[in-house]
Amino acid sequence: MDGAPREKVDLISSAFGTLPEKEQNETLWRLLRACQMSQLKEIYNELCSLLSIDFVSTLPQELVERIFSYLSADDLFGIACCNKSWREFSNTDVLWQPLCALKSWHNFNTDEQLFSKDQFSFSPTGLTSPRYNKPNLSDLASLSPTCRWKEIYCRACHLTQNWTLGRYTVLPLLRGHQERVDCLDCDGKRLVSGSSDKTARVWDLFTARCLHVLDNHTDAVTCVCIKHEVIVTGCADSLIRIFQLETGACLRALMGHSSAIDHICFDGTKVVSASSDRTLRVWSIQDGRCRKILRGHEDEIQHLTMKEHLVASASWDHTIRIWNIQTGVCTALLKGHTEVVNCCQFDGRFVVSGGGDCLVLIWSVDNGKLLHKCPGHMGDVYCVKFNEKSICSGSSDSTIRVWDFTGKCLFIMTEHIGVVRSLHLNGNRLVSGGDRKKILVWDILEGKLVNVVHRNPSLLHKIWINETKVVTASPESPGILTILSYW
Repeated sequence: MDGAPREKVDLISSAFGTLPEKEQNETLWRLLRACQMSQLKEIYNELCSLLSIDFVSTLPQELVERIFSYLSADDLFGIACCNKSWREFSNTDVLWQPLCALKSWHNFNTDEQLFSKDQFSFSPTGLTSPRYNKPNLSDLASLSPTCRWKEIYCRACHLTQNWTLGRYTVLPLLRGHQERVDCLDCDGKRLVSGSSDKTARVWDLFTARCLHVLDNHTDAVTCVCIKHEVIVTGCADSLIRIFQLETGACLRALMGHSSAIDHICFDGTKVVSASSDRTLRVWSIQDGRCRKILRGHEDEIQHLTMKEHLVASASWDHTIRIWNIQTGVCTALLKGHTEVVNCCQFDGRFVVSGGGDCLVLIWSVDNGKLLHKCPGHMGDVYCVKFNEKSICSGSSDSTIRVWDFTGKCLFIMTEHIGVVRSLHLNGNRLVSGGDRKKILVWDILEGKLVNVVHRNPSLLHKIWINETKVVTASPESPGILTILSYW
């Protein structure tokens, strides 16, 4: 700007400063009316930055938290990048705990599998490694550590992405059983497998090492449960045995059944067993005494499941019985299937069962009333799982069907070959295992296949699944187990 115009600008600015506020406002108004559109845009851009107020630094913390509570997780991640103050205000458990609950990830606060420092004793290899790399904040010493629930959200998001993209690590195969593996159970750290070779084995889930061989059995080990550092095994010799997990020592044997033990449930203090003698027994592991004998089934028991003080038993006699194990009374007799009842699941409201008559039935727990029949499968229904929204069933017709609680079939999923043996339902993610080597991951909200797990080395016989791992056992001899870790 030349000297003369500069002097005029300085003169106008100086004169403006001497005017009273009312005259200043009038002068500004006249100047704005005289401006071109391009000049007004330039003035507006300058004013935006001058007039913006950082409400985070001026409002009380309670109001800031209330405002931030309406934001999504993506929004909170975004504003954390704006400045230090916004990052600190968005880094609180008050904001992130509800977001985790919305995703059904609140269990990870007590379940330490996403925070375990005892990772595998070998380095994962390949492009499918699921390893989580925590952001390094060491160079930003002024920032507070990531809060607990935000850390859970980040790790759970990574885990979900691993399942979606098929990223997992295959541990070394677990070898040792001389015959096929007939049963398995896991507590997230230790795996217990029972075999026709008359032994049960305890494995470390992170090192793939055999910790103990439980060779006290005189016949095939038919069922196992692990809980609270205690292992319970059922055997074809009619005995139930209690082992200490840490040492592998046999604490006691429970005698009473007159035939092979087919199924057991264990809640940490009580064992419920079902035998080929068609009875159920309730045991105390503290003294090994039989507290109740439950009689009523007219044929062998095919499935057993436990929920608090209630047990549901499904039988070849076409019925399901609900038992109160505190009183020993059968509270409901469910008659509706015309063939063997292969499987059932129940909660406080519903019982869902699948049978050899190709039907899925939905019952009321309160009164034992049959609410809905779900026809459609062309073969035996071997597994059912449900949550608060959906029911999933797997069949020998190689399909999985998704139902709602009115009995309406929402989706038919057809990627399996052979019998669908196992289902694991976690939110909208369903993991299924079948007779072949296939393990499939589904999105039941859309009824579509997410990915196929190709690397299982053998046919599937038994399968155990949780949020981070898949454990499979082969029906062949010698028995081999495979662990796939998605974390």
